[in-house]
Amino acid sequence: MILTKSELMALLAMSFALFMDGIDANIVSLALPSLAEYFDTDTNTVAWVTITYFMMVAGLMLTFGRIASSGHIKKMYMAGFAIFTASSVVCGMSEDLGLLIAARCVQGVGAAILAAVAPMICVKFISPSNLGLAFSALILSGALGFGCGPGVGGLILDTLSWHWVFYINIPLGFLAIFLASKGIPKDCVTDSSRIDYKGSALIFVAVVSGIYVLEMFSRDGQGMICLVMGMVMVMAMIALVIVEKRSGSPIIRPALFKGWKFNISVACYLLLNLAYMGISYVIPFYIMKELSISYSMAGLILLMPYAITVLLSLPMGRYCDVHGRTKVAILTTVLLTMMSVGYYLITPEMGWVPLIPIGIIMGVLWGICGASLTSLIVDLAPAEERNIASTMTNFIYYTGGAVGTALFASLVAFGSGAPGVSLEILTPAEFMSGYSFTMLCAVIISILTVVMICTVVSGMKKKADSSSE
Repeated sequence: MILTKSELMALLAMSFALFMDGIDANIVSLALPSLAEYFDTDTNTVAWVTITYFMMVAGLMLTFGRIASSGHIKKMYMAGFAIFTASSVVCGMSEDLGLLIAARCVQGVGAAILAAVAPMICVKFISPSNLGLAFSALILSGALGFGCGPGVGGLILDTLSWHWVFYINIPLGFLAIFLASKGIPKDCVTDSSRIDYKGSALIFVAVVSGIYVLEMFSRDGQGMICLVMGMVMVMAMIALVIVEKRSGSPIIRPALFKGWKFNISVACYLLLNLAYMGISYVIPFYIMKELSISYSMAGLILLMPYAITVLLSLPMGRYCDVHGRTKVAILTTVLLTMMSVGYYLITPEMGWVPLIPIGIIMGVLWGICGASLTSLIVDLAPAEERNIASTMTNFIYYTGGAVGTALFASLVAFGSGAPGVSLEILTPAEFMSGYSFTMLCAVIISILTVVMICTVVSGMKKKADSSSE
């Protein structure tokens, strides 16, 4: 089915948010050394510029998703862009690291709104027959942002200053607000339920304390603090379950998780993101520490998967909408396994050539993921919960990325025999020991995703067969 004009405009508005988020994340990460030098501090301290941002996004996304699902999509989307753009101005003007981190927290609030509402647009304003295409556009937009980030960031840092890493969001933000005002239909409030503020607060506390533990537990002097934060996370999660059961309008309704196929597909997507993002974090260290190649060549190798994802996303979205998602969902997990095995088997003696076919597999995997596994999660959700299920997919993406990055960094350090040591200061020999151990763990996780998605697809087939009898 061809997209209508209104669907195309809504898709364009949604895509712009994911593009902005992708490009901002990569540019800011690239600017961390410049920020450390400007504020006369170490990279661990300045890393809070990115850590606090992702804490706010992950901690608030589900709450904003529930608010938007009641019918406030356009209003919240435009508010998200406005908050993101205004806080970018403050970030760029900051002459104090504390003010910059505070402004990044506010920017994270805006990003959380956008991340919550963007996938909901796919469900609310795009016809079900185009769902795979819509989620492919979502993946495509993020890949474009991540792919453009290093090039745009490098150009800005070479010719201007780190301040413009944030100022670039201003014209993009105004353009995004214009697109949202024209492309997203007027709000129609369908649910006047009160917001579950207790549940929202507990989700925020659980996510923030959990991310803190993952980011900091391997650093010196953080053991006791991480222990306390871990206990806070556990208590918040227990309290959340109790509060949500008693709430008349919970942030996460139990009905969302009443189907085992939905639950397993969510767990599978979480593990896929965890492994993919964890590997994506480790591979640049492998290239820098073990291979004698130029920065330009390294950049091309790392950019290649994004380019392939961009080329494949929309055609695969259309394919899955026409021919179904289940076989492609299985292929997604098989490709993850092939990628993990490939990275496990390579050695520095092989040079950079093996990275090309493995990078192609990475690009294909991410190019078909949105059309298949992500869309399948929404398909399996109860009809009345599909809006929040779409936000859940983005929540899993951010959470899986945060957990995977921290977990795989710790696995490399543990496998190297130097737990608690930053990857930057490991010797090449120590790194390879940790690298092999980590990639073996990735292979195990990947095989588990294949088993899980095959179980879901088998259950769907049995249900379809019984319904036809």
